[in-house]
Amino acid sequence: MKRTLSFFTLALLCHFVNAQDTATFKKRAMALITDKFPVTRTFDIQYQQYLPGNFDSELYDRHFSKAKIQTHYRLKVAANIPLLETKKWRITGSANYRYEAFKFKDVEAAPNFAEAGLDNNKHEFHYFSGAISATYFSVLFKKPVIYTASIIVDGSEKDIERLNGFVSATMFLKRNRQTRIGVGVMAFIDPAMQIPFAPIIMIEHQFRNAVWTMDLILPQRLLFKRPIFENGRLSIGSELANDNFYTYPNSSLFKSKVYDYRQLELRSGITYEHKLNSFIIATFKTGVSNVFSSRLSARGESSKNYVLSTTAGAAGYFSVGLSFNPSLKKKKQP
Repeated sequence: MKRTLSFFTLALLCHFVNAQDTATFKKRAMALITDKFPVTRTFDIQYQQYLPGNFDSELYDRHFSKAKIQTHYRLKVAANIPLLETKKWRITGSANYRYEAFKFKDVEAAPNFAEAGLDNNKHEFHYFSGAISATYFSVLFKKPVIYTASIIVDGSEKDIERLNGFVSATMFLKRNRQTRIGVGVMAFIDPAMQIPFAPIIMIEHQFRNAVWTMDLILPQRLLFKRPIFENGRLSIGSELANDNFYTYPNSSLFKSKVYDYRQLELRSGITYEHKLNSFIIATFKTGVSNVFSSRLSARGESSKNYVLSTTAGAAGYFSVGLSFNPSLKKKKQP
């Protein structure tokens, strides 16, 4: 679902614009999408570092191993290239790479699972994904509507593993000086998803006589934003992140050759974005990470059918990023 949430933003964030002119609607919509979500910009790179913490795991609902996480960091690179644009259509090709590394210490493995237990070595994972996304800008019942469809392929440095996708439709119901509201639905073309459909709810509200704006996108985030300094923006709140990677355990304890490790994480804290020049933005984030769910299941299986689950305590984190996006040239804020 991680990539789905990224492409999901393409169907959400056009609520500032007036739908009287579809071409203008599309142009303003795409500018605001990239403004809110760095991963949708032409090029984006992010580095995330977590503070040390504790780690525990169960295999087949039995104690597997526990350890201290000495090091955990993640590098993300994303690129989005427009392939075709018309008055109403936009087709985009996207590529993503993520490198994730863990190093444990004080590992204690259950005796009956010793052959597949953790060790003190560095564990590295590489994740790749690519997508073709089509976005159609239209009007229905005099309201702006966006339809989006994406086909996504992903894998690791070893092989291509899965093909999936989604379709969505979002209608923007209200737009005035203070409040913007959009609703819609998304359907997943992915047997590994626990639910076939998900609602889309978006609200942005500018508080009266205040510089703060509430930015709510369910289920992805709740942020309170304000401009700061001449070229900066400060955000406070929480965001859901869903990351995954493939692993290939070489042990008789695992029945499949390829497994998918998925983690649902809530990151709460502050974000500062600063516009360095007409199209480059630097980002810094820090706060606390809480992992709600982290499970290992066979490739293509729902996370309900997991074989291994892990738990970890809350951990501090920080991240730095740099984005390149020519469409920001005329914007005053990042």
